[in-house]
Amino acid sequence: RGMNGEKLLHINEKLTLRLEKVSVLAKNFVVSSFHGAKQVDKVVDGREVEKNIYHDQSEMAAVSVTEKDGNVEVSGSLGPTLRIVPLPLMGRSADGYMAHKVFKIEEPKEFKTDYIVPTERNDWRRPPIRPQVRIPSVFEVEVSFIFAEDHHKHFRNEQQLLVYAALSVQMVNLRYGDTSFPRIHFVLVGVTILEKRNSIPQTIEAADDLRPNTHKKLYMLSSNTLRNLAKAVETGHIKVVADLVVLITSLDLADVENGKLSNSVLGVAYLGGLCTIHMRVAQSEDIPHTHSMVSTLVHELGHSLGMVHDGERPVYSTPGNERQVCSASDGFTMAPVAHGPRNGQWSRCSLDQVRGFVRTLQKACLDLLSLRHYTINMTVLPGEKMTKLQLCQRTFKDFTQVSVHPQSRNSQKCSIYCCLKSYGKCLPAHLTDGMECAPGFYCVKHRCTRKSKR
Repeated sequence: RGMNGEKLLHINEKLTLRLEKVSVLAKNFVVSSFHGAKQVDKVVDGREVEKNIYHDQSEMAAVSVTEKDGNVEVSGSLGPTLRIVPLPLMGRSADGYMAHKVFKIEEPKEFKTDYIVPTERNDWRRPPIRPQVRIPSVFEVEVSFIFAEDHHKHFRNEQQLLVYAALSVQMVNLRYGDTSFPRIHFVLVGVTILEKRNSIPQTIEAADDLRPNTHKKLYMLSSNTLRNLAKAVETGHIKVVADLVVLITSLDLADVENGKLSNSVLGVAYLGGLCTIHMRVAQSEDIPHTHSMVSTLVHELGHSLGMVHDGERPVYSTPGNERQVCSASDGFTMAPVAHGPRNGQWSRCSLDQVRGFVRTLQKACLDLLSLRHYTINMTVLPGEKMTKLQLCQRTFKDFTQVSVHPQSRNSQKCSIYCCLKSYGKCLPAHLTDGMECAPGFYCVKHRCTRKSKR
């Protein structure tokens, strides 16, 4: 333990996490299964689900740490793009510890068409400011996840899925830690598991975008699915008590535009849709067990909270900032193109827009609908023990004979190129937080940062 009694988790000689508990789950956490038109709910003790979850805010790490039979199993995030998972089937180390895999995930490429501005959210019909509503110093946003069947089937049991969901929300919270007046904090109040034979996800089989001449794959139609989800939540077809409902899929999101399939978007949300009965929905892609959805969720939840892309005129603002526009080229979190130099940070425009948006909310939205919530504990930089080859293999798992381009092994831009022999090309992959970007440096919040000694 550390000097202040906190748990210390030694990942390697370069990284030791100082683990603290944090709140992310509602006490009365609702787990639902949805099959056809039938929904079955049960209440789970959120404290029990999150009992092994910790975080290290300085390292942007959130992990689950489980001790059993003399072993310590760690899974979660070691940083913005670095992940860690246990390998129970591999032999133990010389010290007797269970083997773990550390790997990096790919970040989103762009967010140009990832939000929908409803007619009631245009400049002329924005909701009024509600001066009579007291804005709390911390706005606890209650969020519920819906996992599509294509995603949750990759988890061995319900408990593993719930811990995964909780870790993902805490990773999002770490990135919202710089918001203020109010500070935004997400509370996971429920998880719904979609079974087969339901009408919400709309899919289409089409040519694989990487191998169009030889392979086909299943895509999820994002616009149709989001509309179906919004209708199901509005009408009570799916019963969810939350400020925002997010559908998670492992399929590639796509839409048909002018007869052509486009799969450039990783997530979609309604601008200012939070707490609005027919717009409190969003969706995101995710590669199971990697938490790859976190960067997408951070951005999409920003749209739900009223943030437009940097470079665009605000729809929500505080008095005097109605015409404030920040440059998209500055590369903050809400830039339309990802991987900017300040990704993981908020522009002054985004911070002002969320403050302006919160001032339009009714008291019922600001209050907690779930009776109580409890903390989740997280810790580890996800990429600490992941090699660049492992990152390439996980990112392009459908390809054999994957290698790392030799000229990108030490990339101070926190990205590498993965070469796919059968495809004949090298494609980019972005280093997960905690992965080494140069000798003595690792990636944290998309920046190559010198490793500190604990």
